Amino acid sequence: MPYLMFKENKITILTEPTYQSPMSNIGAFKRYVKTVLGHAPHGPRTVLRSLMNGFKCEGVNFNYNPKSSKDVGEVVIVLSHIEALKEAIELKRAGKIKKLLAGPNLMVWSNEFEGILASAEIDICLVPCAWVQVAYEEDNPALVGRVRAWYAGVDGRFWQPQRLEKSKDVLIYWKTESEEFIRCIENKLGEFGYKPFRIRYGKYNRDEFRKKLSQVQFSVFVSKSESQGIALAESWAMDVPTLVWNPKPSEINGRTYSSISSSPYLNSRLGVEWKTMVDLESILKQMDSMLCQFQPREWVLKNMTDKASAQLLLGIIDS
Repeated sequence: MPYLMFKENKITILTEPTYQSPMSNIGAFKRYVKTVLGHAPHGPRTVLRSLMNGFKCEGVNFNYNPKSSKDVGEVVIVLSHIEALKEAIELKRAGKIKKLLAGPNLMVWSNEFEGILASAEIDICLVPCAWVQVAYEEDNPALVGRVRAWYAGVDGRFWQPQRLEKSKDVLIYWKTESEEFIRCIENKLGEFGYKPFRIRYGKYNRDEFRKKLSQVQFSVFVSKSESQGIALAESWAMDVPTLVWNPKPSEINGRTYSSISSSPYLNSRLGVEWKTMVDLESILKQMDSMLCQFQPREWVLKNMTDKASAQLLLGIIDS
């Protein structure tokens, strides 16, 4: 049976130190999501939900934020919270933990918090995609060989196409850039008979997003960079291909990186990327014939579900 060791040996997921932990079981996790995590940023909340559901699907023996360090398993994944990571490092030094994984929601760049990610006790540093892996290693060369790309999965049951009539509406997902830039996109879409409407990052709930995605044939995403692009994956799960603005900048916060992307998992089945308004116009001219080539939901169900995400992580741990 695959991953039999993870059915017998417990994995612990930490998002806070054990001495602060208010829960140690699935029921408490659900209450926590409703009262606390529901107000957390979209990305970390989704990563935790996906991991726990994926482990459940795979029959993995795990616990979440145990009340005591005595209940910490031999394999520990610290998804977030630096103090939880510091505690886990001490437990590894004491021999309580055999394998320690850190990330992907601990920090933005790998040299933060006095370079704690490079601690010898950390076996694997988890990041959401390949370009972030490269950036982490460029920022902190001590991590070379210990960084692994791992994505969060999507709940295909919730993000499921509704039987609504498609229209000429196009969703613009606006995360970065000026309103003037968004207007230029809207004007370009209007030239081809499309009716654009905006959803602003951080200003919507998932029910609203799902409803909007049910009404469109494709979406346009505007973000200078994404470590994974969870909203993109949700769009794909709704069988909505994406036209992703991907300027591929080489510099962020004054540092130059060899690889940055607005959609690290985009491929020809999920949509296309563009950089200039000329590029966007060229795509829109072919859009009617291109739509039948995309198969975003089929790809997500094969490659980016909670179960697929959990299997990927178990493989990383096992390696």
